[in-house]
Amino acid sequence: MGQFLQAIYLFPIAIVASSLAAGMPQSFAAGSAASQLAAQAPVAEPVASDLDLRTLYDVQSYALDLEVFPEQERIEGRVMVAARVLSEMVQFQLDLVDELEVREVLLHGDLNAEPVSLEFEHRRERLTIALGSVLAPDSDLRVEVAYSGYPKARDRFTGFHWSKTSAGIAWINTSCQGNGAHSWWPCKASFFHPEDKPERVSVSVTVPSELVAVSNGRLLDVIDREQDRRTYRWQHSYPLETYSLTLNIGPYVETSKELVLDGIEGPVTFATYMLPESVEQAALQFASVPRLLEVYGQAFGPFPFPDSKVGFVQTNFWGMEHSTAIAYGSSFPAWIEQHGGKDAYASRNAWFDYILVHEFAHEWWGNAVSAKSWGDFWIHEGFATYAEGIWVEAEEGRERADEFFLEQARRIPRNAKLWRGENVNSEEAYTGSIYSKGATVLHSLRHYVNDDDAWWESLRRFQLEHRYGNASTDDFRRVLEEVTGLSWKRFFKQWVYGEGYPSLKGRIELLPGEIALEIENKPSAGTGFHVPLDLTWEEDLERKHKRVLIPPAGLTENLPCARSAKNLKVQGLKRVLGRHQVTVVSPD
Repeated sequence: MGQFLQAIYLFPIAIVASSLAAGMPQSFAAGSAASQLAAQAPVAEPVASDLDLRTLYDVQSYALDLEVFPEQERIEGRVMVAARVLSEMVQFQLDLVDELEVREVLLHGDLNAEPVSLEFEHRRERLTIALGSVLAPDSDLRVEVAYSGYPKARDRFTGFHWSKTSAGIAWINTSCQGNGAHSWWPCKASFFHPEDKPERVSVSVTVPSELVAVSNGRLLDVIDREQDRRTYRWQHSYPLETYSLTLNIGPYVETSKELVLDGIEGPVTFATYMLPESVEQAALQFASVPRLLEVYGQAFGPFPFPDSKVGFVQTNFWGMEHSTAIAYGSSFPAWIEQHGGKDAYASRNAWFDYILVHEFAHEWWGNAVSAKSWGDFWIHEGFATYAEGIWVEAEEGRERADEFFLEQARRIPRNAKLWRGENVNSEEAYTGSIYSKGATVLHSLRHYVNDDDAWWESLRRFQLEHRYGNASTDDFRRVLEEVTGLSWKRFFKQWVYGEGYPSLKGRIELLPGEIALEIENKPSAGTGFHVPLDLTWEEDLERKHKRVLIPPAGLTENLPCARSAKNLKVQGLKRVLGRHQVTVVSPD
């Protein structure tokens, strides 16, 4: 974990009471009911100071009830956290930035009982709550946090974005993968703990009546309030990472229709939420979504969230993979191509509408299947970037997809690593290599497997076995080994946990009765790689094939063939990530 995570403050109940008298920083403040409970509770044994209190429970659900005041750039809210206790606990800890003020924390018991006010401390982005008694494993816990404040954007992409449309109307969006969901609401942030996905979330948002509030899942209802305010109630009945929960407010125009998708019973709602001036552009741009659903569904399994929606929301930043409410702030390149104009994201949209194709792939990779730890961040970004290549292959063919992956390969630093290490948070693990190297390693692995039926079965099985949960690189390797019946330990050790890529250089010559190979295999960094080299040639009108494995030390070898052999070629080497220069000398 990051350095500041080591400063966890643990206060047994008896210590809490004495600290209040001494004037503890930003308040272990509470009502009398909690104080009485604390006085009656047994004193907990001190716990080791490096214990992460967030590991003592598993979140079951979050329910957010928010009111947004655009003119003040302020929010007020209450968040109900339902959790299952995993280990004996006397304190409950959530993440929340210091800039937001906690007004009250309540413990909810039986449905007919009054909630109990709890003592809490809020500092160093941790909200530590004294529960008033020791909770045993398998206990259920419901804690409600009331808070308010002025959440901010960190930059043009990350944070809570207060903006206005060209007509001067409030336009508000969130994007918090880079700084954590705790930047705008109290939670056990996946920024630190991606492994704890809630089973479901609900979001109730009250805004001025001229605005529309869009969030994850399905819209349950819209309630008119006093003083020209309106409440939108959304529910997403699937697990998701906390950074994937989103808030979008503006003068949105909803366009929706029902889709019939393979592998899913009943229709699935496909909805877009656009600013009025963008509705026509969006109709053209998102016309490809049914085809995307077909391609990704065939490759990875059916759309993961059919009871919510396939959803896209126009945002004042470029884009983000918010589940069933994907942030789209791109340039509508299909409209630009058809009607003329300049694409501000032309370089990123050279192959396709990047935000549409990439962020939608995250519904499978990142949203449905999430990394167990941020060391495996490539399961989000590498697999989603690989999906881009699958889209190219489906629309333009395999050779064109090879060109796409070659372009990705040129972006990879010589010492790039996919595995991001132990005990890192989302920001520490993030790097561009998890996109480009992740995608090209998967492209290479498909070539190594050399069996497309097994390859696609492995991807689908990995997705479906870990859908709505979390997975690691080793989980993917296990599925691949089960499907192919082969060991892939060495491949993953070299390509995922190692660094860099190989570079084959040398000469292959077809001589009478033999094929002479002299191949160097130099790594770009410290890791050596075994690389398959596929040779084909003709013998008496019959096409021959042999796969030769080039070890890290290189290979000098003569392979027997018929004296009549001709037309020697190397097949598929461009599909293996690396800088390869292999010359083939063969008679016509």
